[in-house]
Amino acid sequence: MKLHRLELTGFGPFRQTQTVDFDAFDRDGLFLITGRTGAGKSSILDGVSFALYGSVPRYDGSEKRLRSDHSHLSDPTEVRLEFTVAGKRWRITRSPEYERPAQRGGGLTTEKARAELDELVDGVWIGRAAKLREVGQLLDEVLGLSAAQFQQVILLAQNKFSRFLLAPNNERQQLLRTLFGTRRFEEYKERLEQRRRDAQKALEGVSTQARTLLDVAERDVHTHGLAGDEDGERAPDDLPSRRSALDRALGRAEYRVEVTGNQRLAAAAAADAAAITYQDLSRAEKLLADLAAARTDLAAREAEQVAVDAIRARLDLARGAEGLRSAVDAAERAAVELAAADAAVTTAEEHWQLVGGSADDDLAAVIEQLTGDLARAQSALAREQAVQSLDSEITDRAAQIEGLETARAAIEVQLAEVPARRIVVSQELTAAREGAGRVEALTARREVLLAQKDAAERAVRQARASQDADARYAEASVASERAVATVKDLLHRRLRGYAGELAAALAPGEPCAVCGSTAHPAPAVADAEPVSDDDLAAAEAAV
Repeated sequence: MKLHRLELTGFGPFRQTQTVDFDAFDRDGLFLITGRTGAGKSSILDGVSFALYGSVPRYDGSEKRLRSDHSHLSDPTEVRLEFTVAGKRWRITRSPEYERPAQRGGGLTTEKARAELDELVDGVWIGRAAKLREVGQLLDEVLGLSAAQFQQVILLAQNKFSRFLLAPNNERQQLLRTLFGTRRFEEYKERLEQRRRDAQKALEGVSTQARTLLDVAERDVHTHGLAGDEDGERAPDDLPSRRSALDRALGRAEYRVEVTGNQRLAAAAAADAAAITYQDLSRAEKLLADLAAARTDLAAREAEQVAVDAIRARLDLARGAEGLRSAVDAAERAAVELAAADAAVTTAEEHWQLVGGSADDDLAAVIEQLTGDLARAQSALAREQAVQSLDSEITDRAAQIEGLETARAAIEVQLAEVPARRIVVSQELTAAREGAGRVEALTARREVLLAQKDAAERAVRQARASQDADARYAEASVASERAVATVKDLLHRRLRGYAGELAAALAPGEPCAVCGSTAHPAPAVADAEPVSDDDLAAAEAAV
């Protein structure tokens, strides 16, 4: 099970709504709930337990203490928890029984305990149960643990960890079997014993390899002069002492490395100081070179002072003459336009004389006479164009009249054929009426045939779908068997991993959390590839 989000309203020490986003700690993997005494750390765990099972272990099942003492009479009390089990995301909302002001009249009334369980399907929350009993039954199927088992193993209340450790063997064994599926440990006894023997052989092989590596390391220690006065000859089987001597030699080597590193840092600091000094000298040299170049450039500019003064005087004269530029340009343009006008007048006089005119004629009177003649000519041209348009329209109307005459003759021929055509149409109408009497019967027959056709097509499709479904069912059965086998294998590996984890926590003289024995003659060895809850959840989701 994975928790996502917890909201507490009017619960424990919290009057206002408090939200705990567990997804924010996904990257950390392991996180700690810390704070001062009374800050509400245990209330977060109480909220999780109350949301899932409707009870809080440290209050011995009393719901009267769940409501916040800081809440007003009209404030609600509610706990909402979002979690994921076997790949499905659930949301449980639960409220305890408490007193609130009555909506009608005065006094107080009892708000009954309620619970709602929703499932997230395609991004939408779907209600699955809305009554206390239905929610409890469905949560038992989803979680797979009772409230007592959950609160004794998964969420141990304060000052009640000893209850699990001191529980009777049969009760503790039953709980561990339910939680971890340890009923099969008896079947694995011989296999574990064989694994112990194999592990002993492997340990002997590893010891031999360790001795070889220690021999190589000791030769290196003597070669580099890292042995101390207290490191004398030791027995080949005294592996801890030889390893301790090598650890001391490693410390001496690290000291040498540290001394050499300090010397390197000092040399690097001296090199950095020399580099800074070199940069300062380079900048000074560059400044001196820039100063000499500037002095040389200044001398050259002073030598050009006479020529610069002459250019400045000429520039002053040019600025004074700039004010007369527009007047001179206007005069030049006017002279050009006058010459062009004189040339145009001369050309016009020559053209007038060529067409029979005289230089002594009154040009204004001639222009007026020609303008009148031009107006009369344009009016005559317009009337002539109108006459041409009327002639074209007359021709078109004559063609239309001829076409109408032809159409009238065709209509007269059709009118002559109407009586005979009427007799034929009457006969056809009688036959059509006789056929119309059979329309209902033919329509009913057609509907029956269409229904039979649709049924036949559906039968063909259903046969194909049935074959496809059989094939998919066979594939799904094979995949289901593989998924179930995977879950079983993961469970077996998980059980072996639990044995290794429990064995890793054993200490000489301390009681075993499973059997209570203080002697641990043959602790199990953890697998190299442990199985996590996410692996089991993914495999169960595949099933």
